[in-house]
Amino acid sequence: MPEDNENNEQQQTAKKSSKLKLIIIGVVALILIILILVVVYSLVLAPKNEQAAPQAQGTQAQAPAAQAQAPAPAPMQQQQQLAPIPAMDMGMSNTEIGQIYPLPTMNLNLSDPTGITYLSITLALEFDPKNAELFTEIESKMPRIQDMIITVLSSKAYEEISTAQGKVNLRNEFMRRINMMMAKGKLYNIYITGFTVQRQ
Repeated sequence: MPEDNENNEQQQTAKKSSKLKLIIIGVVALILIILILVVVYSLVLAPKNEQAAPQAQGTQAQAPAAQAQAPAPAPMQQQQQLAPIPAMDMGMSNTEIGQIYPLPTMNLNLSDPTGITYLSITLALEFDPKNAELFTEIESKMPRIQDMIITVLSSKAYEEISTAQGKVNLRNEFMRRINMMMAKGKLYNIYITGFTVQRQ
């Protein structure tokens, strides 16, 4: 009987040790799986996030550089001088470009009681490119158009046309007078493409 008890105890001890080994193996296997998952995550998924972050930082760094390289806006007065007068409502949108008819440069004296003021001005007329009759009419009436422009400018003082608003008023007056001469159509716009003043 004592031998049987010893055998039973040995068997139980062996069973306990085998269970303990299984538990230890299971814990070690679980730790290995967790370590493998961590390594896979750090090697596969984490670099994408890190690469995205530098790219975002690079974009933010490039933005100030682009702002620094952007040219400064032109002074307001120059922008106003170059801005065209509002186009007449003739079925033409502001994005469309009409036919441009450049006028020759005109040199004349302005009305100046304090001295002599020379003006050199170049204009361009804009109208419907599909209206060939208006183009022909402008060519045929060019002497009258130039005479009107010279007459109007000769009556103006430098102070009246030197400002941006003065130029807008001048273009409006030219367009109104030229359109009164035209029978085949109307101008869309008039542009001042050259404007030089010399005072003595």
